[in-house]
Amino acid sequence: MLNTLFSDHVKILRPAGVGKIGGLLIVTSLAVFLLITSCEDYAQDRYEEYVVLEAYVTVNRPLPEVRLSKTLRTGQQYSFGDAALEGANVEVLLLEEGGDGEEVFDYRPSDEKGVYMAEDPTHRVLPRRTYRIAIDFDNRPEVLRAETTTPDAIEIINEMPDTVIYQSPEQMELVISALEQTQKQSIFVFNTVASEPEEEDLTPFYKTLVEEEDDTEAEDFYNTETTPINEGNFDVNDDGTITVQFPWIGVAFFGDNRVLANSIDDNLSDLISSQEVQLGGSTLSPGEIPNLRYDVEGGIGIFGSFASDTVQTYFKRPEEK
Repeated sequence: MLNTLFSDHVKILRPAGVGKIGGLLIVTSLAVFLLITSCEDYAQDRYEEYVVLEAYVTVNRPLPEVRLSKTLRTGQQYSFGDAALEGANVEVLLLEEGGDGEEVFDYRPSDEKGVYMAEDPTHRVLPRRTYRIAIDFDNRPEVLRAETTTPDAIEIINEMPDTVIYQSPEQMELVISALEQTQKQSIFVFNTVASEPEEEDLTPFYKTLVEEEDDTEAEDFYNTETTPINEGNFDVNDDGTITVQFPWIGVAFFGDNRVLANSIDDNLSDLISSQEVQLGGSTLSPGEIPNLRYDVEGGIGIFGSFASDTVQTYFKRPEEK
């Protein structure tokens, strides 16, 4: 069972025991996919090891940590410490419009094996700009490249009610500031973070999951996320602002919750949408399931970006007075 780990600024969906990365978005951990698909993703007669890149660029925050590891054989219990790679040379470039490097940021190894940190802690990631990561190794032949174009910064601009009745006919709406497009369409993921995730406060759907699944606990759902929401599921207003109906399935606990709106780039959208098929979100037969989409040259993984904003409200039981 996947556990959701949440820091003050970013949430990454991971297996128990895998570390956090700073930011505001939940994405599904690559570690899980690598265990499931390290052999199946590639047509081959024997196991072949791949380098795995994991980094999430967050608008208006410092440059991200970079996690480098290798795939493990199918059936092997995953441990980032066992898979982590040392000896990497990592740099991130802020590109000019023509593709040349405007600024280069060098990285150094951290105290944790396989984790690399930017030497410049002062740079804040710019919206609507392209960042390129370049990686080679002192002790391996692989050379990795990937690019992400960051979304525009977003803001939730409507006044949120202090209390929202769960599954009320008047569904909660979020109005998001007008955005300058950096991709074909805006894509959002929303997640909800419970302040006090107690089992007795679970909403009915999640309460059923906890009661029926032996390896599932209430704490597993204290940070829940929606599937990606694109232009077919929100309204663009005359002034360019965007109105989104917040889906009730994103609410796991009654009580005080933080609601996060995340605008994601194409790389994250590709990974999330393809992993939904891998993890059962499709009626395709096993032989027809497509590979995960990684957008990484020379390896697999994710170098993606997003922008976020947060509001807070209280989700009230319908029967509460």
